[in-house]
Amino acid sequence: MHGTRIRLIRAELYEKVWTTPMRTLGEELGLSDVGLAKICRKHDIPLPPVGYWRQEETGHELTRPPLNSAKNGAETLDIFVRERLKPEFATLAAEPTPKITIPAELSHALALRTEKLLAHGKENDKKLMVPKAGTTPHLFVSREQLPRALRILNALFFAIEERGQSVSWPKEESAVLTFAVDGETIKFCLLEVINSVAHVLTPAEQKHTWTAPKWDYQLTGKLKLRIDNLPYGMGPIRSTWSDGKRQRLENCIGHFVVGLNVVATAIKKNRQQIEERDRQWEEERKREEEERQVAEEGKRKAEFVSQLVQNWEEATRLRRFAKSMQESAGQLDLSERGKSDVQRVIDWTNLYADFLDPLADLPQAVSEFVRPEEAYSWLTD
Repeated sequence: MHGTRIRLIRAELYEKVWTTPMRTLGEELGLSDVGLAKICRKHDIPLPPVGYWRQEETGHELTRPPLNSAKNGAETLDIFVRERLKPEFATLAAEPTPKITIPAELSHALALRTEKLLAHGKENDKKLMVPKAGTTPHLFVSREQLPRALRILNALFFAIEERGQSVSWPKEESAVLTFAVDGETIKFCLLEVINSVAHVLTPAEQKHTWTAPKWDYQLTGKLKLRIDNLPYGMGPIRSTWSDGKRQRLENCIGHFVVGLNVVATAIKKNRQQIEERDRQWEEERKREEEERQVAEEGKRKAEFVSQLVQNWEEATRLRRFAKSMQESAGQLDLSERGKSDVQRVIDWTNLYADFLDPLADLPQAVSEFVRPEEAYSWLTD
């Protein structure tokens, strides 16, 4: 059960009930005034008598009874507040419940199809009926409860369609029967409640324990309607309706039909939340990718400019060297061949400096900085 635990000291609750009307205090604690009064009586906390707050408003001098020790000796108490339906679900759950009549004979096509599949079916290990061919994942009952279960399904299918909703069961062998409510698909099943008890080994099984079953299954004859795809975390939305001590499932069909609207709204809200979460994740991924690309581009430009500076400095150094070499050679008595060799070194050094110098072909250097994809076509592949 979803809910909240509130822990209080008896004296604290005593003070609250004598300074705040029960209904107001109950709303603050998430309880009804009747529920709060029961808790106080259970923990021996005296309550204001009827008319107390009216007398206080009119200025009467009132006295409150003392808070005596609890009979069980406990001075702290826990209040468990059941989680309430969110407003959008509570409004739907409060809709008038239609009265559903259970026909004695089957007439809905899908109920008849279910009956046909199970008419000559077999029992599984839990003594529930399964078809010899095909599947009926919307119905798991014993042979004894099959006629009653089929009549309930028959009435349920008609009730759903009368409300403008639809029942779908494709012809494929493994297809699942579902309801379409407000554009949402709802999966369900009608099943017989079974009890599981630990299997007691027979003398023969004691010799080969690995072949013995772990559990024995006991049919109860009680039927239950269950929603199978209610999203988690939507709050205390009802998903099961079943036979009880006084209640028959036939009388719950109207409540189940109303509950389908609540479930459909929960499925839709859950899907929208998932889509919104995925959208935010995608936006975050894109933002991180953009930041990564900006960082990489910044790194590329920094490295590119640093390389331009290094090349420019190297070109400048080479030209200074060539000039110094030219001056040194002029001071030497070289043969023509020697002068030619020196000049060849000087010319090559100047050509290499021009090759390195980014300022020698400034437009190309700038273009490669601003539009690298033009200089390196593989970036756009």
